[in-house]
Amino acid sequence: MKKLTPRRASNLMVSKTVEPQELFPLEAQTHWFHVFKSMIDQGDVAKIGPHAFTVYAVIKAHTNYSSGLAFPGIDLIAAKSGVSPAQIKRELRVLEEAGYITKERVGRSNRYTLREKVQVTDEHGRPRAVATWDYVPSGVKRAVADLKNFLVAGELGGTKIVHIERLSMQINVGGENTQINLASLLSDLDKLPASMRNKLRSKLRHNFDEVIHSSD
Repeated sequence: MKKLTPRRASNLMVSKTVEPQELFPLEAQTHWFHVFKSMIDQGDVAKIGPHAFTVYAVIKAHTNYSSGLAFPGIDLIAAKSGVSPAQIKRELRVLEEAGYITKERVGRSNRYTLREKVQVTDEHGRPRAVATWDYVPSGVKRAVADLKNFLVAGELGGTKIVHIERLSMQINVGGENTQINLASLLSDLDKLPASMRNKLRSKLRHNFDEVIHSSD
């Protein structure tokens, strides 16, 4: 057998097959949850307060990916949020009143459904509507696409997931601008000048930022 020289021996490479059990165990959270920037920008976080926001975030982190339902108990929410059980009960009422959560009693537990809320503004930053939808992690992309479609097309009929609330438009009557809530407008059309009724019905199906003049 030929003896290896030190120089050639230094070029030898030793390989070893690493068995799976020899690898370091790796884990990562793949269940993502969403907190919209709009909650902060539109002042809702300041309105509901840090405790309510923390409770909301903890419940959101326990939302089922497919159904959108969450079942964390008060003790679990307290352990994960650092908020006392008594305070959590008060903050749940705050979240319900703010429209961010609905609570249903199922047996001895609460079942929560969360709501997303995004304020819709015009080009001047003035509030025009609030877009809301039930928070279902698997449907977030579809909800965002639904909202974008509404913003582009301006048509309420095209929204399947997103619900448009407090939609208003600017109406110019006699040279003065007036904000009218479109949610109640259809039932109040008789109070407006007859010449504007058909025009309004048509405009309701189009961009809500368009100005309607009394001369129309």
